[in-house]
Amino acid sequence: MFPQSTLLDPLFWMLMGATQVLVFAGANQWFKELKLGMTAWKWALVAGYWLSLVLTIAGAFTLMGENEGNAGWYLLGTVGLALVIAGVGLGKWLLHLRPGQR
Repeated sequence: MFPQSTLLDPLFWMLMGATQVLVFAGANQWFKELKLGMTAWKWALVAGYWLSLVLTIAGAFTLMGENEGNAGWYLLGTVGLALVIAGVGLGKWLLHLRPGQR
């Protein structure tokens, strides 16, 4: 990530991990405001979706960094688009399953 730096690489990855914690803490509060009644299996679906999205973005930009720009854009465009559509579907489904909305 940072060539010939022994300090910046670990700091960067610690910052990225802290950002992920903040994303899930914010999601927890957001889901409470929406009264979604998140159970363990709903959290597993959301975490699996988020992991897929993050890995797709990381994989695409890794390919671009390895001078495989076309493959990176292809991965980001196909799998990324499918994941965005799946995310919208997951969000609508979680809103539909909200307790007291049936």
